[in-house]
Amino acid sequence: MVGVLIAMKVRVLRHSIGGSRAAGMVMGGLAGLALAIGTIVVAGIDGDLLAAVFAVWLFGWMLGPVYTGGGDESVRPEHFSLLPIDPRRLALGLLGTAFVGVPPLVSLVAFSALVVYAGSFGLAAFMVALVAVPLMVVLVVALSRLMIAVLGVAVRSRTGAILAALVNASMNVALNQSWVLIWAAIQFDLLTAGFPPSFSAVVRGLPSGWGVAAVEAAGRGDWLVVAAALLGICALIALALLVWSHLLVKRTTTKPLHWVPQGTGRDLAARGPVGAVAAKEWRTWSRDLMRTHLLWFAVFFGLFYTLVPLIIGWYGMLPWAGVLVVVMAAATSANLFGLDGTSLWLNLVNPGTERAEVRGRQLAWLLRVAPVAVVFTVAGTIAGGEGWTWPWTLSILAAVLGGGAGLIALVSVAMLVPVTEPTRRSGNPLEAGAIFGQVVLVLLLVTLTALPAGGVAYLGDTLDLPVVSWLAVVVGVGTGALLTGWFGRLAHRRLAAKGPELLSLMRSGGTVAPGSEVTVGRARAKLPPGKQALVTFLWIFCWIPLFPQGLVPLWTIWTGGESRLWFLALHLHDPWRTPVALAFVVLGAVMIYYGTVIPNRHDRATREDPA
Repeated sequence: MVGVLIAMKVRVLRHSIGGSRAAGMVMGGLAGLALAIGTIVVAGIDGDLLAAVFAVWLFGWMLGPVYTGGGDESVRPEHFSLLPIDPRRLALGLLGTAFVGVPPLVSLVAFSALVVYAGSFGLAAFMVALVAVPLMVVLVVALSRLMIAVLGVAVRSRTGAILAALVNASMNVALNQSWVLIWAAIQFDLLTAGFPPSFSAVVRGLPSGWGVAAVEAAGRGDWLVVAAALLGICALIALALLVWSHLLVKRTTTKPLHWVPQGTGRDLAARGPVGAVAAKEWRTWSRDLMRTHLLWFAVFFGLFYTLVPLIIGWYGMLPWAGVLVVVMAAATSANLFGLDGTSLWLNLVNPGTERAEVRGRQLAWLLRVAPVAVVFTVAGTIAGGEGWTWPWTLSILAAVLGGGAGLIALVSVAMLVPVTEPTRRSGNPLEAGAIFGQVVLVLLLVTLTALPAGGVAYLGDTLDLPVVSWLAVVVGVGTGALLTGWFGRLAHRRLAAKGPELLSLMRSGGTVAPGSEVTVGRARAKLPPGKQALVTFLWIFCWIPLFPQGLVPLWTIWTGGESRLWFLALHLHDPWRTPVALAFVVLGAVMIYYGTVIPNRHDRATREDPA
């Protein structure tokens, strides 16, 4: 059974890996290998630190499926739902397929750090480590499969979609704000002073620390603890498989809930065409699990992103929680029309409703996002801001609210991404389609919409004129209203002109039959592996020089801040600080430029020379 399923997985991968997926696997494997080597290096420093790093690997495996949208399920349990297979045998077979791929090999390298750590405890500890390492790899893979099964059942409800958003946002914040944890370790001198006893007890008590405990116990001859640790890992693996087998039965015998049956919250009154669309969209934001997940992800991301710096006593990010919520909500809503699938035909058979459709969607989005953003902004500014921050936060909040409402309408019709029909989606609301390009573009554009208001606020602070600073709020409201109206107008005009092409794109899933006159849905020519890897690298890493090494240091220099943290430009002396920060900004912009231009040039060259 296990061998058959592994052979199926190998065959599926052989025929499906290529292009961006192959490039992503290569880059992910190299990044994981670098982290694994770092884990081996940690093994020679401290046992508590090694246990903490193992805990990161454990939670990475468990939360990875949330972050990647459900994990790799090339061989799905639904494929065997009609066969008389015992669920426990099926779970064991699917566990075997999980070891086919790059991540398990990388994890094996990482957990081999336990063998390096055991070298200082003698031969007996070394032999125990050889047994513990494969058990640890099996444990993290089994817990990962269990997490996927839990997600497959839990997210079939609105509460589950919100909880998935909570975990997903936490993962993203942890990745983006990891510098805070590094700075905290440096600030509190944890590497030389050691970790607090409570922290050591926690990381060693987790299953990821049981291997370290077994090695140390073998070194001092305490074989009862060694047996308890190794048998505990085996028991946890067996328990995970048992629970997983029961969840597989539930997953393959129940139907996912795509919509919340009853309305949530107070419904809007449908007055006029725009009001009717807004009322429909208001209900959809509460009932569609995918939209629920995306909206709550933005809320949790903005909140957690500003709370993490409190670890090092920095309250300066709290006033910007509302702005971050708006920016992320706009980015995750950039495929607004694509999320509804082919329901666009209802508008096409009723010409003249395009304006109401766009304006109603904008209004409903503002009603969902603005109240939360305003509350976060006011509360954050009161808790962590000073008097001069009020014009900044209020003006930029108004600007990004309007800019976001306009951009989600325009980008969703200009760069629509086909998504599985709402009635055909699985229970996982993370399957939002290939929207990475949309998210990146809207993140950048929404940030740019705040420049006029931010410029006026900066001018007021520079000239020490409070009247000019508060004028920035007026500029922010005006900019937001202008962008909402202008981008919305462009969106409903394009929807009226290109409606049939957009519907064809959604029906075909991004492909068009040969000879078709439709050009909007034409599939992009596949890039060669080398170029695809380069483009993937540019889009993944362009934000490091652009924001943390470029814009943030520039802001710190202009405001006279003294914290240097991990920003390279701030560790230099004048006159090099500003030029280096500007150079990082230019580097990030160039990476974004070529990440966009390379695929477009290749696509244009392929169309001009089909042979």
